[in-house]
Amino acid sequence: MIAVISAGMPVFTQKTGLSQKYGFAMKMLCAGLYLLTGLLAATAFKTGTLYTFLILTALLCGALGDFFLSYKQEKYFLSGVVFFALGHGVYSIAFLTAGEYKAIHHIIPVSVFAVLMALLLFVFAKTKLKLGKLQMPLLVYGAILFFFFAGAVTKGVVAATAGNLPFGLILIAGALLFIASDLMLGVQIGGVKLPKLLHHAVSYTYFPAQTLFALSIFFQTLING
Repeated sequence: MIAVISAGMPVFTQKTGLSQKYGFAMKMLCAGLYLLTGLLAATAFKTGTLYTFLILTALLCGALGDFFLSYKQEKYFLSGVVFFALGHGVYSIAFLTAGEYKAIHHIIPVSVFAVLMALLLFVFAKTKLKLGKLQMPLLVYGAILFFFFAGAVTKGVVAATAGNLPFGLILIAGALLFIASDLMLGVQIGGVKLPKLLHHAVSYTYFPAQTLFALSIFFQTLING
């Protein structure tokens, strides 16, 4: 139930006008909900694992990133980017090395995908976006983002083919939502105006993504507890 509330809270706060009136507070409420989802999933799973610890750490980094991206009208934007990059790094370690269905066995295709996508991002940013002094930090972040994405999808595919379909689908869906959110945010920062239909799409995809990764703790093995 908490996971459903966490995933749906961004829509609720936007539709009720709470996000417009109390933007920072509502964003931190949403961050708190995905953290709570992770803690409850860990409690329900009962057995402490390295995967659980790493996912909770990554979620905390995400919450700190949310805080610094929004605190005092984005004055500490780069601090937020650093925390998100740290979170993606921790996620990547979890997907590659922790628990069952390790993606480390597929490190070469994961790395090749990340490098190729980072190069495409570099070309796109140079030719289409106006990032100014944020260009290099965001390009580095983009490279980490693609590595995290490839690791999550790979672990999800390995899990699904091994018989743990819920865990696999959760990771793949979470990765797709997360990268969609970050790419849309990056395009906006670069001066490209999104269609009205996608006006709130960044938060509508980001918070469900974090919630799914939090929920993955419960489904990390076929037998819970």
